[in-house]
Amino acid sequence: MIRFILLVLVVVIDFIVIIPFEIIGYIIGIFSMRARNAYMKVLMTVVLSVLQFLSGAKVKFIGMEKIPQDRAVLYVANHESFFDVILTITKLPGSVCFVAKKAFSKIPIFAQGLDLYNTLFIDRDNVKEALKTILEAIERIKGGMSVFIFPEGSRSRDGNMNDFKEGSMKIATKSGCPIVPIAISNTAEVFENHFPKVYAVPVIVEVLDPIIPGDFDSKEQRHLGKLCKERIEEVRDRNSKKYCAH
Repeated sequence: MIRFILLVLVVVIDFIVIIPFEIIGYIIGIFSMRARNAYMKVLMTVVLSVLQFLSGAKVKFIGMEKIPQDRAVLYVANHESFFDVILTITKLPGSVCFVAKKAFSKIPIFAQGLDLYNTLFIDRDNVKEALKTILEAIERIKGGMSVFIFPEGSRSRDGNMNDFKEGSMKIATKSGCPIVPIAISNTAEVFENHFPKVYAVPVIVEVLDPIIPGDFDSKEQRHLGKLCKERIEEVRDRNSKKYCAH
C-alpha cells in the first residue's frame, strides 16, 4: 500500500512539475524536431525510471540485440498492465512513438506530454479515424521513427491474450519495415491483479526475432497479427513459468 501511495504522489507531483519542462520541449521543437525528440526521451526516461523504481519491479530484458539498429521498426507487444509502457518504451533505441487509445488525449497536461513525445492516439471504435492513425504511423516509419503498438487494443483482464488486430500490421506491410514482437511477462502482478497494492515482482521483457513482411506473400501478410500473437504468447508463458512462478 505504501508503494501505491508513493506512486500516486509522484504522478501528482509530476503533473505539476513537468509543465515547465513540457514548455521547454515545445520551444525546442520550434527550432529542431530531432532535438525535441532527444530532449523528450531523456525527460520521459527520468520520469518513468522513477515510477519503475518506486514500483520495485525487477525487470529483466532479453534479446535486445535483436532490434535492428539501422532502420525504423514496428514494435508489437502483449498488453496486461499500465506498467507495460513504463517498463519498456524508454529502453528501446532511437526515436519511438507510442500508439495510445484516444481516451488519453483527453487528460490535461498528461496528453500534452504524450503529444510532445510523438504519441499517436487511436479511436478503435471509429474505423475511419483509426485508419487515419494507421496511415500517420506509416508516415512516421517512413520518416525514420519506430512505432510501438499493442495490437490487442486494450489490456487483458483475465491473463489471456486477446486476438491481435490485423489492421495494426498494415503499419509494417505498407511501410516495409520489420515487425519486432515483444513478450512481456508478469506486469499484471505489479499492480492490476491486486489493486491498490503494488508488488515488487519480477518482470520479463523479451525481444523476439524480427518478422520481415516481405518474406510472406500477400495472403500470408493478412495473418501476421495471428503469427505475432502466437510467438509472443509462447514466450510470455514460458518466461512466466521460468522466471515468475511463485
